[in-house]
Amino acid sequence: MMLPRSVSPAARRFLGAVSRFRDDESGNMAVFVMVVFMLMITLGGISIDVMRFETRRVAMQQTMDRAALAAANLEQTRTPAEIAEDWFDKVNLNSGLDMVTFSDVTVDAISNDSLRRVTLNSNVVSDNFFMRLLNVDQLQTPTLSEAAQGRSDVEIFLVLDITGSMTSTVGDTDVTKMEALVEAGQEFVDIVEENDTQNGTSIGMVPYTSQVNIPEELRQQFNVTDVSSWDGVANAGVPDINCIEIPEDTYGSAGLSTDLEMPMMAVADAKSSTSTTIKWLNPKNYTPATGMGTRPCSMEEDDSSTDYNENLMNLLVMPTKDTDDLKTAISRLTADGNTGIAVGMRWATALLDEAAQPIYEAIGDDTVQDRPADNDDSDTRKIIVLMTDGSHVTNYHIKDGYKSGPSPIYRGSDGYLAIRFWEDGPNFNNNTRPSCATNKDTTTVKYEYFVPHLKTSTKSSACSAAAWLAAPEWTTTYTKSGKTVTEAVTVTQLDWSEVWRYMRLSYVVRQLYMRSNVTDTSDYDTLMAEFRQSYLTSASNMDTLLQENCSAARLAGIEIYGIAFEAGTSGEKQINGCASTPKASYYFDVEDNADLMAAFSQIATDVSELRLTQ
Repeated sequence: MMLPRSVSPAARRFLGAVSRFRDDESGNMAVFVMVVFMLMITLGGISIDVMRFETRRVAMQQTMDRAALAAANLEQTRTPAEIAEDWFDKVNLNSGLDMVTFSDVTVDAISNDSLRRVTLNSNVVSDNFFMRLLNVDQLQTPTLSEAAQGRSDVEIFLVLDITGSMTSTVGDTDVTKMEALVEAGQEFVDIVEENDTQNGTSIGMVPYTSQVNIPEELRQQFNVTDVSSWDGVANAGVPDINCIEIPEDTYGSAGLSTDLEMPMMAVADAKSSTSTTIKWLNPKNYTPATGMGTRPCSMEEDDSSTDYNENLMNLLVMPTKDTDDLKTAISRLTADGNTGIAVGMRWATALLDEAAQPIYEAIGDDTVQDRPADNDDSDTRKIIVLMTDGSHVTNYHIKDGYKSGPSPIYRGSDGYLAIRFWEDGPNFNNNTRPSCATNKDTTTVKYEYFVPHLKTSTKSSACSAAAWLAAPEWTTTYTKSGKTVTEAVTVTQLDWSEVWRYMRLSYVVRQLYMRSNVTDTSDYDTLMAEFRQSYLTSASNMDTLLQENCSAARLAGIEIYGIAFEAGTSGEKQINGCASTPKASYYFDVEDNADLMAAFSQIATDVSELRLTQ
């Protein structure tokens, strides 16, 4: 570089040195080495900060786990909070530490004679040495530990809603509520069984609609009236269908006396309609509907097998420690009918209460012969898991006077019918016959039997003398081997219970009563009200009965877990009111299938022996 002469020698020497430094390429690697060194220091520092933080987090987690187990032990006499706080005071995690802090531990707990569940929460905060260079001043994380212990002897009833709304799907999934319930119920049984190391847990199930169908052997343990006839055999009962109308005044107690007289519910369709009174309708076309929405006491059948008794569905399952049959019963639940939460709950409380001990002795399997335990047994937990997806809905049922006993109705072997009207007969049967019946001839013969299919007139006010007989006797005509054959029909007087086997109520009212033109049998609503009424009166009354029974169950020492599965405001209110306290631990408001599974799983862990659950 050429410099002007005017530049001093000193300046020349300085500028020459700068020039030589600029042109000198020796030592370039030193810059690279310094950059790499700083990166190594930074990464190593991050590792130290993370390792230091993780060491303290693990120490905190282990301490919380031990504290939770200690606090959840049923043998403890102090509160869970006292035990947890004492544990942390003695461990003194902060001793000798700089720049690491632990937040105060919060303790949430259920604590009673049969269950302790303790949940501990805290935060670990570690101030960084090296990561500050990256503007990360701290590392922190929440820590959680939960432990629970229940009694080794546990008696459980699953009370499950199987009404028609359970066929709906949830959200955007193709899974129905019933499918989700089946999966969650079976998972519940598996979890309980896996944790039952002492083989001390029995589980039963009450599937309910507006009624509960119980096994015949259970029905026989009670003093039941109005048992249906079948094929002419009195008190034979409708095969595999047994619903008892438990009196309303028993809902205020948990137990149910086997000596109390209780009526059967008639297996009747008191809801479906029949279109006309004017013309004759063949009874074979107006048989009772079979769904549980129209016949509150009914039975679903799995058609996959020809063995009917092996495939009964939606039947109450008595408690057992052998859960294979129970899981099979859960897998085959089907949905239909209206909601009667109170009825399902009433059966569960009755069979968990100590008053049911003779029933278990009579029909319980070998695994439950010492159950149910006394209500004040401190070594036994009694638990009901009550689930619904809706609110109470009433159903019609047949009144007591028309459930069983001789009826004025006769049925021929050809399926046709007759009804007798006579002096001093039952309601609506002792009134004046139409003039065409009383004036058929001049004899003293009384034409008391009206035969609907023989009435030729289609005018509602008209009378047909041919339809009135002195006795329930008529003939049937058919073709055999090319010849017309006429023969007498065998006619049988029906028990009221068998009337409902062959006919819906509206058919009886329209075709046998109204079509006869007998005085005072012309008003449809009046006649229907004579035979039927709303079961348990009203939805609001059913709400009241449910809360009475839940209160009685809790007083008897029964714990109630409540699950409201998209149940709406009313259903949620009823289940929440039923559940034990604290509500946060015993009540589950479920909005989707995953939440339903989680609720059943949480309840299942609550009945386990002492163990960490989270």
